[in-house]
This record gives sequence, structure tokens and C-alpha cells, in this order.
Amino acid sequence: MTNKPRLNTEGNYVAGLAAVALFVVLAAVFVTASFPAPAGFPESSAVTKSLGAAMFDIAPSAIMDDGEAAVPGEGFLVAFLLIGVLLDAALDGAVMLAKREEAGENVGLGTQSEGTDDDAVATDGGTPSDGGDE
Repeated sequence: MTNKPRLNTEGNYVAGLAAVALFVVLAAVFVTASFPAPAGFPESSAVTKSLGAAMFDIAPSAIMDDGEAAVPGEGFLVAFLLIGVLLDAALDGAVMLAKREEAGENVGLGTQSEGTDDDAVATDGGTPSDGGDE
């Protein structure tokens, strides 16, 4: 008796054909798509000041210096806020991973063996733990 996996050939091929057709359609759309030439901001534009004005709902002309042009900054706000939320989630995850399991318990990497507490460095600044033999 063998436990080899077997190919199931008694199925409906419509789903597979639909996936291949969708791939062909999407590939044709992406290959034939044309994009306009990229257009940058003028040399005298102040993107950072425009973003600050949009964030704090200030008229851009109130903070622009002579010769600086304002850029519509509302389009940048979504990206700016999404990056802020992502960095906040990463920081929360790092804090959650770094906090102790229980009060007073040192969290280690599990690399030391049971009988070798001499070389271990305590994560609480070097003070002996409450239940330890030191």
C-alpha cells in the first residue's frame, strides 16, 4: 500500500480555464498600456512647505518665501498618514515583542542550558531574580 499523492483528474476544468483567460486579458492590458511622460515640479516649488500648509490648514501663501511656488499638497497627505500608521504599527509590534512575559520573569532567547547561570546577563540591569539561587 502506498501513500503517494495522486493527481485528481476528475474535476471541473472551467475554473482553470477562467484563470488562464483572466491572466491573458490582464497581460494584454498591462503590455499595451501607455503612460504619459513623467512631469516633475517646477524648480521654485516648495513641496515641504506646501505639505505643512495642507496638514495644518494654513493658506500656502502665508508661509511661502519670495520666488517659491506652492504645490497642491493634499495628494501627499494620504501617503504621509499611511506611512505614519505603518510606522506606529511596527513600533507597537516591537514593544509587544520586547515586553516581559510575566512580572519579574526574565525573557531570554532560550540559548543557555539549565546549569549555566554564571555567564547569563540579566535583562533587568543585572539584578538577581526573586526566585533565583543567587
